[in-house]
Amino acid sequence: MFPPNFNPQLLSALLDWLWRSWISFGVTGHGAAARQDRDIDPEALLLASSRWARHDPRLFDEILDWLCQHGHLIHLQRLQNLQRGGLGDPRVLSAIAAVLQEHSPHSKWKTLAAKADAPPAPEPLFLSLKERTAFWGQPDPLFARHGFQRGRLELRQLSQAPDPRRAANFWLKLRALFGTSARAEILLHLLTTGPATATEIARHTGYTTRSILLPLREMALSGHVCEPPRPARTRPQRGKSSPTRTRGPSLSYSLRPEEWRFLRTWDDPAGFPAVESPMPLLRLCQIALLQTVTPASGSPALQNLQLGQAAAIPLAEMHRLGLSGIYGLPPDLTGDSLAAALAERLPALIENL
Repeated sequence: MFPPNFNPQLLSALLDWLWRSWISFGVTGHGAAARQDRDIDPEALLLASSRWARHDPRLFDEILDWLCQHGHLIHLQRLQNLQRGGLGDPRVLSAIAAVLQEHSPHSKWKTLAAKADAPPAPEPLFLSLKERTAFWGQPDPLFARHGFQRGRLELRQLSQAPDPRRAANFWLKLRALFGTSARAEILLHLLTTGPATATEIARHTGYTTRSILLPLREMALSGHVCEPPRPARTRPQRGKSSPTRTRGPSLSYSLRPEEWRFLRTWDDPAGFPAVESPMPLLRLCQIALLQTVTPASGSPALQNLQLGQAAAIPLAEMHRLGLSGIYGLPPDLTGDSLAAALAERLPALIENL
């Protein structure tokens, strides 16, 4: 269904993307620079790392090192909201949370650390391209409690704080300034995307509409977030249809960009970096790679059918976000055409993240 070189090619592209994104955040390492015209999504990055950083032990441990020092910049509720979409490995994420609970002063990781149960038989944490490899050294007790075999964890404490002068770190910059809350996400969306309703902001940021609408209304009281005037109420008249009411989540909020120029501490890009959700693209990568490691049984036609069923939701989400045309992956792809399109497009799309 997929060509033999698809798995290593896509996995290599994913690991390169993880490295350059985490290096931009302050992880110690050498690699290509992250794109400065696009924001890095912290929670999507962590979910993807729980799945694919297992193929690079050094990257995995450097991520843990950074999280132990700067994990307060991760929004745990948003992480859990996005995780419901199926991206990442819940058990690995739970083990990561257990490490953070022990090595960082923040108690917010306790709930996530207790979520996943260990399997009856332990398995290696670090994987080869064939999804299995041996571990070495003394086993780490924290990971052992979550069902993973790995050598004892040694944190080097060499990670740096995210550089606020890098445009790609704008998401974390706003959280450092305004707190790890919905308010930072609201500002991010309005500054990078323009006027939007609470529903639109919630859809693009991974929050519920209510959790965006309430702080949005409060922020409008400051005079720096602009709320359009509410339409006058018209009394319904007997025999006539009720007038259309525009209120609440359907109101479009905006900012005056000139008031926020002080946040641009970079030369390139000229404005604020774009926010483009990588979630549906990463979910497609996960589905495709799982197909290559554990292919479905049955005829090729049945395998294509199962692939189409699994990919339907991320393809629809991609279409809803207006990304189908940009990615060249329309939502009506099926059968051999879907597998061929994923094999051709996914590695290049990840390289361009």
